[in-house]
Amino acid sequence: METGYKETGYKNVSWLFVAIFSIVVLGFFKTYFGLFPSFNNVTAIQHIHGLLFTTWFVLLFVQPLLIRYGKYQAHRMIGRFTYVLVPCIIISIHFIAREAYLNAVAAHVPRETVLANTYFQVYQIFDFAVLYLLAIINKHRTPYHMRYMIATSLAIVGAGLRRVFVHVLHMEGEALLLGFLIPDLFLLGLIIYDWIKGNNARAYIIAFIILAVSHYSFYWLPHSALWQSVAGYFVRFF
Repeated sequence: METGYKETGYKNVSWLFVAIFSIVVLGFFKTYFGLFPSFNNVTAIQHIHGLLFTTWFVLLFVQPLLIRYGKYQAHRMIGRFTYVLVPCIIISIHFIAREAYLNAVAAHVPRETVLANTYFQVYQIFDFAVLYLLAIINKHRTPYHMRYMIATSLAIVGAGLRRVFVHVLHMEGEALLLGFLIPDLFLLGLIIYDWIKGNNARAYIIAFIILAVSHYSFYWLPHSALWQSVAGYFVRFF
């Protein structure tokens, strides 16, 4: 950690995480958050998954504030806590994928479609994990660390965005593409912002490539023989 490092353009970055989490809450309001307090038909793994991601966004909000106000020791302690939290999040995504897979099998959805649908959970696990690892690898290079942490939130906001377009805006036909485009365009905007400010945008560029490849591979990969084979192996763990 570069103690005392601050970028004035990012001094209010905590509010970006609040905005992103608000999108997630709105997207999952009909199927999860809005079911409070009864949570009818919500499974234990869905509760755990929701709690873990809520905790993640709380930490994303708190960590920049700790840096801003010079609480570096607290920032490092919370950072170490994520070494436990993030594996738990990844495991929870696995179990959410398992639940969706078993429900689809029980509903007699064709096997090819079931295997294709696993792509969403797999790329979300991959993108989130890789960007987090890059953030940790660069924990002593604060500009990179901060940017990769921002990118982790953009890697997971798509699920909420798609549901906002479906459940709130009733734009089901456009939901998938917009769920991909908006995070990617936002990242592109951050790259341009850094270039204008004379900052090193390398972390954002790497994150953009990771997300773009994952997003737009959806239009050809899930039904390919390659993915069907990989997904078939993946679901054996289910």
